[in-house]
Amino acid sequence: MPDPAPTFEDVNERAKEDWKRDTTPFDRVQSVIRTAYEPMSAATVAENALTSEQTARKHLRSLVDHGYVAETASPESKGTLYQRANDSLALEQARRILNETDTETLSTRVLEMREELREYADRFGANSPDEAVRAHTDIDTETLLEWRTTRRNLAFAEVALALSGVDDATGAAKAL
Repeated sequence: MPDPAPTFEDVNERAKEDWKRDTTPFDRVQSVIRTAYEPMSAATVAENALTSEQTARKHLRSLVDHGYVAETASPESKGTLYQRANDSLALEQARRILNETDTETLSTRVLEMREELREYADRFGANSPDEAVRAHTDIDTETLLEWRTTRRNLAFAEVALALSGVDDATGAAKAL
């Protein structure tokens, strides 16, 4: 009699079990929000965070109170949707940039990005990609994506520089 076929464990289910065992519901709710690209209902957050909707709502309220999450109204269901707050995202990105780049290099890159944006503005006679689209319908999508990406990266880099200045000022104040 041949040996029965081996049974295989569902890797995804095992990963979920491990995540649930090794983290708190708060950590899982925060993780779901941190990695979401679109606003979500509390029910969706709860499902993805492997917790109850009541628990998810409690932690979402706390994250809203602390400025990590923003609430928006759902046009379809008249319910509340949750997403990462822009301020929180900007600060996290700025910290990441500062951890990876020294301020001199960052200052140089900011100047380069500002010049790139001036070149786009001159080339299309517009101050923003959206303004350029309204004036020139023949702009290719790759150029628009590059322009928008440069604007976004410049914004994050400028926040990082400002945060670096705050760190320097508070460090100097502590030294006094």
